Amino acid sequence: MMSACSTTQTAQTQDGARSGLMAALPPMPSVPSLPTIRISDMRVPGTGRQAPEVDPSLEPVIYWRVIPDDILIVHADSNGCTARSDFIVNVEQYHEDIYTVRLERHFPDRCSGDMPWGVQLGFGFEELGVPVGGQVVVLNPLDQRPWDWYEQRTQIASRR
Repeated sequence: MMSACSTTQTAQTQDGARSGLMAALPPMPSVPSLPTIRISDMRVPGTGRQAPEVDPSLEPVIYWRVIPDDILIVHADSNGCTARSDFIVNVEQYHEDIYTVRLERHFPDRCSGDMPWGVQLGFGFEELGVPVGGQVVVLNPLDQRPWDWYEQRTQIASRR
């Protein structure tokens, strides 16, 4: 029997007991690798419906997110001339307060600038027709380039 708070044991006895206890423990099992989860494999909470699927026919975007005040920010690929007006935005109600957004480039970016991280395009929920408290899912596929959070590499496109 080993006492955790014994003051009568010497440092050598405690070290021996500690190493003996650790050696007696069984080895930890190896952790299996986790599966890759696609958004289309997930169910929309509380609805029992499959999550909307990404549309591979659409132009990939670098990244998208929703920021406070209900603004959808999409990082689109650009050669220096991409603006919000270059895209047709299709919004559909998917389920109650969940909306899907498809961005289709209407005008090509014919510039030759070097913008490896694209531009940020902002779309307010109000202009998209999404009510306060609504949620959006962008159906454009994500570009495969690694994301870099260095903000100096992106430019914010003005609303038009």
